Amino acid sequence: MRCIEAIREFKTYLTLEKGRSENTVISYIDDLTQLMDYLHKEMIEEITQEDISSYLAYGHDHYSASSMQRKMVAFRQFSKYLMREGIMTTNMMEAFDLPKQSEKLPETVSLQEVAQVLASITGDEPVDHRDACMIALLINSGLRVSEMVHLKVSDVNFHARTLDVIGKGDKERIIPLDEITLKQIKNYLYNDRPELNKEGSLLLFVGKYGKPISRENFYRILNNRAQASGVKTHFTPHKLRHTFATTLLEENADLRSIQELLGHSDISTTTIYTHVNHAKIKKDYTKYHPGSKRRT
Repeated sequence: MRCIEAIREFKTYLTLEKGRSENTVISYIDDLTQLMDYLHKEMIEEITQEDISSYLAYGHDHYSASSMQRKMVAFRQFSKYLMREGIMTTNMMEAFDLPKQSEKLPETVSLQEVAQVLASITGDEPVDHRDACMIALLINSGLRVSEMVHLKVSDVNFHARTLDVIGKGDKERIIPLDEITLKQIKNYLYNDRPELNKEGSLLLFVGKYGKPISRENFYRILNNRAQASGVKTHFTPHKLRHTFATTLLEENADLRSIQELLGHSDISTTTIYTHVNHAKIKKDYTKYHPGSKRRT
C-alpha cells in the first residue's frame, strides 16, 4: 500500500472508529507526514526498523523531548493499526522505547504584562473589541485555546454568570465569570459580533467575515497584540492558562477547585503548579532574605 493511502485510512480510523479529538488526529497525521517526507518511501511495506531508527536519531537533534514523545506515540498507534489491518506483519516500533521526558515547569506571564497588552488595544473596530475580549477571557477563565475558539453564544449564561465548556474527552464543566469579563463579553456580543458574523455562525468568536477562528489564528492574534504592546515576554495562549492557575494558587485557592476549573481529569496534572509556586518562593527568598543577600 502507498504511504499516502495508509495515512489517509489511518486518519479515518482515528476519527470514526477511535473517536479521537480533531487536535489529536491533526497532530498524529502531521507527525506521520513528517516521517514519510524524511524517509522518501512510496510503499508502506518498504519501511524498516532501521528507517525508523534513522528518523528518531534525526528527531532527537531537531525536536524537543516532548515532541519526540508525541511522535513516537503516533508512530506506535500507526504501526499497531497497520498490523491490525494486515498491511504489515511486523511491528516496526517494538524495538523503540518512549524517551523520558523531563518535567518542565509551566511558563507564565505577569498580570502587569497582560494588563499592558490589553491597555494597548485602543482601536474601536469590532476586531479590536473581539481580540481584547478573547485575551481577557483566557486570563480570567483558564480556558484552553481550543475550548475558547469552539465556544458558542449559547454557552454563555449571563444570568448565572458562567460558561458551559466542553473540554478534553467531551467532558463538560462550568466556569464562573467575573463581572468585568462578563460585561466585556456582553458588549462584544451585542455591539461588535453582529458586524463580523456575516454567515450566521453560532460560535461566540468569529473572524472578520464570519468565519471560525482557528487555534492558529488566535496564536497569531495574541502574538501580534503582545508585540504591538511592547512587552518583552513571548505570549502564548497556554501561558495565559498557566498564569490563571498559578495566580489562583498564590491566592491560596484549593487545588481541587483549580483542577475543576482547568478541566484536569487527574489532580496530579494540577499539582505541577505547586512546583511553580515553590520555585517562586525560592526565588523571592534568594532575592529578598537578608541572610541570602549576605551570602551573595
